[in-house]
Amino acid sequence: MAHPGVKDPYRIKAKQEGYYARSVYKLQEIQERYRLIRTGDLVADLGCHPGSWLQFSARAVGPRGRVLGIDLKAPTIPRADNVAFLKADILTLSREQIPLWARQMDVVLSDLAPNTSGVKWLDHQRSLGLSQKALETADWILKPGGGFLVKVFQGEDLERFRRDLKTRFRKTVLEKPHSSRSASREVYLLGLGFTGEDRIRDEKQGL
Repeated sequence: MAHPGVKDPYRIKAKQEGYYARSVYKLQEIQERYRLIRTGDLVADLGCHPGSWLQFSARAVGPRGRVLGIDLKAPTIPRADNVAFLKADILTLSREQIPLWARQMDVVLSDLAPNTSGVKWLDHQRSLGLSQKALETADWILKPGGGFLVKVFQGEDLERFRRDLKTRFRKTVLEKPHSSRSASREVYLLGLGFTGEDRIRDEKQGL
């Protein structure tokens, strides 16, 4: 994190490299370590505004891939040819809104964050609510073997949420990217190798 009076190097770097926001380097760091996004992938970016993760994902998947951004606010950046946008509230998103993407996505990303109140417990719970909704969305749009990356604020229920991921993914990892501000309580949970066991079981039971 930059000290008072010192310019943020990640913000400067983002401007130099044509990215809209410094948050792109959190995704880039995880991508370099785990190769989450591959050429030709179909990627969903939940809460995509202002658009730096869309920019990065569009470049990562290449012309044969496709990226779908979902948010109440349209991306600020010009959209590449391989990027589509759906104006929608993640909290009320239904299967009927994106039927063609069901079980088609290789990767689901979520950098969603609540409006913070300054009360740690409350902000943690609000963050978990968004993260849980992102996971529920991933349940019905991810294909088997897919990946999931979600931001969560640290707190007492973080481990419970990670256990939810473990029922759906072969591997889960908790990351605190170097580009995250040191004072921030945000961390990222990564799920690799989506099994869909919970989803398939629930659908068989008619739930």
